[in-house]
Amino acid sequence: MRDPSFGPTNVAGDFATVGVQAEAVHGDVNVYTVSPNASPHEKFEVGVRYLHGGVPEKAREHITEAVVDGYVTSRSCYYLLLALLSGRTLQQVSKEDFSVLRSVRGRIAGRSADRWTDGLRMIDRLLIVLQKEDVDPHIIDEELAALDAAQRDEILRHLEMFLSGPVQDGLWIRAFESARKDRCDGRRLDRVWKFFQPKPMEARVRAPRPVASTTGDWIRSAAAMAVALVSVLAVVGFSWQHAWPATAFAMLLMAAGCHTCVWAGAEWKTLTYRRQAKDREHLSGVRRTLPAPQRGFASRIDRQFDYYFGRYLPEGVSRSDWLSHTAGIRQTLRDEVVSLYRESRIGAERVAWLTRYHASDVRNRWVNGTLWAYRDQLRVPASTKMLFTLGFAATSMGGAIATWSGLHVRPVTVIAAMFIAVVAGCAGVSGWTRIVAERRRFDAEQAELSRLKVGREAALQRWKDKLADRPSDAEMAHWLDCDRKALMDEAMRHYKLSPRDIVAHAFIEAPGARYDRGRVPQGPWRYSRYKLLIFLLTADGVRQVTAELDFEKATFHDRGRTNYRYDAVAAVRVAEADDGHKSLELTLMDGQSMKLEMTGPPADVVELEADTPTASQVTLDAAGLGNTLHVLEGVAAEGKEWINNERAREQGSLDDLAATTRGMFF
Repeated sequence: MRDPSFGPTNVAGDFATVGVQAEAVHGDVNVYTVSPNASPHEKFEVGVRYLHGGVPEKAREHITEAVVDGYVTSRSCYYLLLALLSGRTLQQVSKEDFSVLRSVRGRIAGRSADRWTDGLRMIDRLLIVLQKEDVDPHIIDEELAALDAAQRDEILRHLEMFLSGPVQDGLWIRAFESARKDRCDGRRLDRVWKFFQPKPMEARVRAPRPVASTTGDWIRSAAAMAVALVSVLAVVGFSWQHAWPATAFAMLLMAAGCHTCVWAGAEWKTLTYRRQAKDREHLSGVRRTLPAPQRGFASRIDRQFDYYFGRYLPEGVSRSDWLSHTAGIRQTLRDEVVSLYRESRIGAERVAWLTRYHASDVRNRWVNGTLWAYRDQLRVPASTKMLFTLGFAATSMGGAIATWSGLHVRPVTVIAAMFIAVVAGCAGVSGWTRIVAERRRFDAEQAELSRLKVGREAALQRWKDKLADRPSDAEMAHWLDCDRKALMDEAMRHYKLSPRDIVAHAFIEAPGARYDRGRVPQGPWRYSRYKLLIFLLTADGVRQVTAELDFEKATFHDRGRTNYRYDAVAAVRVAEADDGHKSLELTLMDGQSMKLEMTGPPADVVELEADTPTASQVTLDAAGLGNTLHVLEGVAAEGKEWINNERAREQGSLDDLAATTRGMFF
């Protein structure tokens, strides 16, 4: 049976990676970070975390360095042995690795027994089983059952490639049962999506537009009022000579009227300006002020706003109608988000929480009938208009009374002075109205933005609280290991194979067709969708099983199976493209080939670029590439004889390893 991914040409086919949908680098998580002056104990702990994260190569590096530097305990010896054996066969254990094991021989002998020495003895027992064929598997199973569940699963996980012989059936069955039990443990289905969510950016709001009044405005308004005041005083002086009671009354009317005009006029102007500004924000047909280059930050924010506004719809409103109704406010909010965060060199996903908040808030205000409430709130009250009218009337009446009385004394001078007073007074009142209105506008915007920031900070805190139980990298690795074992179990059931029928196996965990991805600094990429490949080597040939894994839902899709003889494998290699993509290429003798993306494209996240090479390296390690290449390259070079040759090559190393392990505590 042929899998459709194999074709007559060297094309990726169903194995091609379409691309990254979202990515996250959790820069605040430092489980794999080693400081330059780290102690051996600190290096060891990082190595253990790498081992739990399914990255054995890095685990070996740090744990070996810690042990060589003198950190030798029963726990360090236990994890050293696990790390050296994890994810590879005996042929891949180097002479240097054996030297490290010999260096700790006898170093923990005579110490009191603990769970770590129990684990070492259990590993020793399993190595003895590999040497002898007459060991009762039930005894080994009972000894494993005596360990605590976590340590038992740990040993079975990391020694998976070594397990063979008469005990293989029982150990694999136990491993498969544990995988089924743990596969959705720890509320995986509720939590795993959170790993792909980046750390959200802090809440920001734009600064209010500065007060537009300048020193020149103040000087011009003050000068105009001074000229108007001098002119009025001249008219009042002449008027006083003719009828001082009427003049006094006129002075009160003009003072009260001017003050009322400035106060009510400023309020009128402020409300009118703010309502017009709000209308420009809310109404459709707003011109885009911040263009969005293709594939840039602004373009991604555009897609966010279109997606979330199209998702948060009021009941009974179609998507097209809703996007049309909210075009203006959507564009305004989009421009604000872009201007606030564009220069921070961050991924757009880090402000997705803010886009969701805006989409939800606009929808809620629409439903509550408050989206356009500003039009009533900013409507100029009739009382303000009345006060302005009364102020203007009072000023006019006072000026008329003073002018009439002054005409009886110096008519020409009074007319000239009153004309100057009117012109300068209008200019002065208008100027002071603008100054006061601008100050009120600034204060109102500042208060509104303060309320807006409170709302955004509350939304941000709700999002942070939701992400608080984000799974650790070790949990992600454990769940993925359980998924792989579940697929292996399913494949073996389909082919009716028992564990002892499997002479060797290998696997690849590659990113799926469309996926989100996330990682911690110095850690491997974890994907929301995987393409899993499992190679089961039997006496008759190779069974290759493929499946698309929806990691967030823990479900398999698009399963495929391919069978081929050992002599059908022509070549296998890892290729690296110019843009950093790494891919595995498997070619059969008849020219058919398969190309599988291994790491995906380079990260768009710019906050942490220094560890990108490390991320690529540990991702390949966690994907099982090292052992898979060892197995497939051996098969391509030696064909079916690789099985017998590999066993013969391993026998001497097995005896040496068993003797070295016993030497640790004897």
